[in-house]
Amino acid sequence: MKSLRLIFFFLLALFVVTAVLSLILPVSQKIEKTIAINAPAAIVYEHLAKLDNLNKWSVWNQQDSTVKHTLSGTDGTVGAINSWTGSPEISGDGKMEITLLEPGKKVGHHITFIRPQKRKADTFFTLNEINGVTSVTWSFELATPRPWNIFNLFYSMDKQMGSDFENGLKALKTTIEKTSVVAKSDKKYAVIPMNFPATSYASIRQLVKWPDISSFYSQHISILYSDSVKEKLKPGSPAGLFFEWDEKNQQTDMAAAIPVSAGATFTGNIIRIENIPASKAVYVNYYGAYNKSEAAYKSIEQYLADNNLKQKSPVIEQYITDPAIEKDTTKWLTKIIFLVE
Repeated sequence: MKSLRLIFFFLLALFVVTAVLSLILPVSQKIEKTIAINAPAAIVYEHLAKLDNLNKWSVWNQQDSTVKHTLSGTDGTVGAINSWTGSPEISGDGKMEITLLEPGKKVGHHITFIRPQKRKADTFFTLNEINGVTSVTWSFELATPRPWNIFNLFYSMDKQMGSDFENGLKALKTTIEKTSVVAKSDKKYAVIPMNFPATSYASIRQLVKWPDISSFYSQHISILYSDSVKEKLKPGSPAGLFFEWDEKNQQTDMAAAIPVSAGATFTGNIIRIENIPASKAVYVNYYGAYNKSEAAYKSIEQYLADNNLKQKSPVIEQYITDPAIEKDTTKWLTKIIFLVE
C-alpha cells in the first residue's frame, strides 16, 4: 500500500512539474541564419518573391527525387500557394503560402506540414542592402503547442536542422550571384536617334508598386480599348508611360496608354488625355519578356551619358507584339523610347 502511495505522489509530482514547465516554456522553436549576397536587394527580392524559385534551390527538394509541386494562384503575389508531396522521410506532404511581400525588404510565408506530422510554421526572408551587397536573414519558426512544447527541453531544432538552412542560403547565394553575372554580361543594344511626333494618349495614370505593374497594366489597358471603341476611335499600339521611377520606395508613377487622334475626348472620369509634344528622342528595339529589359535600358542610359543628352519625362514603352497572339516571349517586340533635350 505504501508503495502505491509513493507511486501516486511521484506521478502527481511529475504531472505538476510537466504542467508548470509547459506553461512557462516557449510554444515554438526558431532557426535564424544569415548570408551576404553580392547583388542589390531588388534582385534578391525579385527572386525570393516567387515560390517556383524557392523550389529550385531548396536543399530538401535536392535530397528528394520523388517530390512533386503544384502551384495555385499567381506566383509572386500574396495568397499564392505551393503544395508538395514527396517521400515521408524527407519532404512529406504540405503547402507554403505567400503571406507578406515588402518589395526590397521582406518576404513571408506560412507553412502547413500535413504528413508525416501535422505542424505549422512561419518563415521570413529579411533583406538589408549596403553598398550593393544584400544581407539575407532566413527566419523559421515552428509552432510547438502545449503540452508538446515540453519536448523543447530535449530537442534542438537548430542543432538538428540548422545546417540545412545554411546550405539553402548558400544555394540561394550561388543562384543569384550567377544570375547577376549573366545580367551584367548581357549584350548591348543599338540606340537609334529619332524625331518623336506629337502624340495624344488616352491613359489611366496611377502610382503603382513594382510588383503590381503587370496587373495594373493588363487591367486598365482593356478598359482603354473598350472605351475607345465606344467613342468610335481608332486606337494605336498599346503603350506604357513612365513618369517617375522611384528606386527608394520601389514604385512608379505610370500610365497604361493607347495613342488616339488629337482632340479625342472620353465621357467617363477615369480616362485622361496625355499630350506628349514633339521631341528629339532615342529608342531601342527590345525583344523579350517585359520584365527582362534591364540591359536595353542600360544601353540607352549609357548612350545619353556618352552624348551629353538629358532625359525628359515620360519614358515610353510601345508594345508592338500582341502577347495574346505570339506566345514566345523572345519574339515580343517593345520599342523603348527616351525623350531627350
